[in-house]
Formats: sequence, C-alpha cells, structure tokens
Amino acid sequence: MIELPLLDKTRCSSCTDCVAVCPTNCLTMWGATPFLERPLDCISCGLCVLVCPSAALSLTEP
Repeated sequence: MIELPLLDKTRCSSCTDCVAVCPTNCLTMWGATPFLERPLDCISCGLCVLVCPSAALSLTEP
C-alpha cells in the first residue's frame, strides 16, 4: 500500500522543510507551495509529514 503526501495549503507556511528532507527528491516548490513532482518516486517514508512545523502534510492513499 502506497501513501502519498497530501498538502493542506491553508496550513502551509512555505518553509521548504519537507522539500529539504525528502530522500528521493520527489517534492519540489511550485512558487510558495510544496508540490509532489514525481509521485511514482515517493517511498511513503513520512519524513515530510514529520518535519512539517505547521502540520500541513499528511499521508493518504491516492
């Protein structure tokens, strides 16, 4: 079962912590918003969710 990060844009502070911690570099910034550029490369590790200071990310099944 693969889970992908889901962003709540209303909570995101555009800090880029999630992009910096992604081990597969599948997250990127699209303007001021994190974007899952390569969802097939996501390994569902949850690091992006753990480092998000505003709890704007969660893992969910696509």
